[in-house]
Amino acid sequence: MKRILFIDFCNYKDYQIGGHLSFAKSLMSAFGNQLSLIGITTDKNDPLGKWIKKEIDGSEYDFFALARYNKLKTKHFIPDRISCILLLRYFKKKILKMNFQNVFVQRPEVLPAIKEFGYKNICYCFPGTENALKTSKYWFGRYGASWFDKLFFSSLKDVRLILASADENAILSLVQRSNGRLTRQSIIKFPTRINTDIYKPIDKNVAREKLGIPITKKVVITVGRLSWLKGWKLMIDSFVLFEKKVPGCLFYFVGDGEDLNKINEYIDLNHLKGKVLMIGSKTAAEISLYLNASDLFVMGSFKEGWSTSLMEAVACWLPACVTNFSAASDIIQVGVNGYIEEKWDMNEFANLMLKAFALKINEVDVSRYAISNMKADILHDWVLY
Repeated sequence: MKRILFIDFCNYKDYQIGGHLSFAKSLMSAFGNQLSLIGITTDKNDPLGKWIKKEIDGSEYDFFALARYNKLKTKHFIPDRISCILLLRYFKKKILKMNFQNVFVQRPEVLPAIKEFGYKNICYCFPGTENALKTSKYWFGRYGASWFDKLFFSSLKDVRLILASADENAILSLVQRSNGRLTRQSIIKFPTRINTDIYKPIDKNVAREKLGIPITKKVVITVGRLSWLKGWKLMIDSFVLFEKKVPGCLFYFVGDGEDLNKINEYIDLNHLKGKVLMIGSKTAAEISLYLNASDLFVMGSFKEGWSTSLMEAVACWLPACVTNFSAASDIIQVGVNGYIEEKWDMNEFANLMLKAFALKINEVDVSRYAISNMKADILHDWVLY
């Protein structure tokens, strides 16, 4: 079996919540323990800086923990991107005790960190095409954006295959931003994958009975990281307007993140307690239940790659109202399975929520986004050593 080293900064199970973790879990589902993993741990029993055998979701992996994090903290004194670079370089000799040639990376900070590791066959997947520091949760992040771009793009010369989970316009913008270091031909468009064995339509009454949600209620839902970048204020303000037309409905936020306290304060300030409900992080099976129990999915993101959360909602045949982020127009057929709001305007978003709410979806084919096809699609273009 040709081994693949996957380097990330998550625990590959339930931390840190977001698109990187979702993609990591998809890759693990597709390749199984053909992967060896470098990441972080939230388990007090895992040693740091040492290769071990670790069971994750029923499979055993070669695993190397760079750091131990507390699940309750989503923001740290030293930004994760800086920690990732420093720790990879610090543990270089110990990491290289395991010999790998095939390496998969999806975080831009990892590439410059492993520049001198000697890996010959790197596949890099852009989870989104924006400069990560421009949307950093740290106020000082944007000041290093230009420097980071130069560092990152110079590291791409060591990459054998480049994938991008983004739409065509986003990929073209990336090529332009690279100042000649990338061409459109050098990037393969690679949509996010979902587990269609989990994310599929089930009877709404059954889902609501399992979750204890009254059949009489109308339910709006969003899933993802609790961050300003995901447009939580736009979604709440739009829901307030929507609720005037659909009285007594509920709005569920599924997920966790650095803005949890801010959102709770905003809910209290606007007297929305009992209407807007923060239900925290959930397993994939639980998220599928909540999606199937809902009447409308919303996303107010300012930036996205190829949204896994939106794909999961669509796979459950749930109508959606979203902002015009990357790949939204690839996933949403306007007037068929949802609507796309162009201006991040709460009045327009609320109006489109009403239109999406009225849609009746009988079937959606998401087979091309299934995890079952992921391994073959990657290996079609990436020849392993």
